[in-house]
Amino acid sequence: MATFILIHGSWHWGGCFQKVANLLGAAGHAVIAPDLASHGFDPTPTAAVTDITEYAAPVRAALEDIEGKAILVGHSVGGATCSWLGEEMPERIAALVYLTGFMAPNGRTARDFVMTPAYLKDPAIVETQGMLRLGKEGLGLDLARRDLIARSLYSDCTAHDIERALPNLVRVTPHAPFTAVSGITPGRFGRLRRHYIECLRDRGLPLAVQRDMQAAVPGAHLHQLDTGHSPFLSAPEAVADILLDIAG
Repeated sequence: MATFILIHGSWHWGGCFQKVANLLGAAGHAVIAPDLASHGFDPTPTAAVTDITEYAAPVRAALEDIEGKAILVGHSVGGATCSWLGEEMPERIAALVYLTGFMAPNGRTARDFVMTPAYLKDPAIVETQGMLRLGKEGLGLDLARRDLIARSLYSDCTAHDIERALPNLVRVTPHAPFTAVSGITPGRFGRLRRHYIECLRDRGLPLAVQRDMQAAVPGAHLHQLDTGHSPFLSAPEAVADILLDIAG
């Protein structure tokens, strides 16, 4: 039996993984899907989250509490937490999985990869920029722009799932996961098994950017899903199948 820790991305909450968690649990595995600081049920004020240590504290606490090792799965900017913990606690990690996740090399940040032409000039990004609000506390989401959010984050999800997801989004994700400078090293992070799951029709994190990050941090085993940005909603069986294969 493996233990999976599922790490959500910007504006989301641990429960967004419920479909995948149910499938992993039914296969006999333990699953933890914590809310990152200031998201979901976590009461931390957004303004109090100033670095990745604070932002990822709920995931670190889960990793410290379990017996043995865990497989960490980071969706989108949840990948920054994967990389940070991969360097901080490699002895407690069986594998790192980036689900269309940010994976920055040493000395760079997730933000660096959204300031490139591959990101900024992507037609889907240009179309949906109006949903974003950059503020003092973090990267904001205009929750009134439900149409843009759906096209960006939930492009292949059912109307039912979109209607369930939208009310659970928070208005702001702190800057911390975007601005954390990667400190990964070959001797710690580099000794871990890594997997990257590309989402081929992703309108939130373009495929070209996913591949730029894989080129910058080579060595991950590649998997592909023909989905948009949120396959935990649109294709949970496919996500679970990959994770079960990784668990062995």
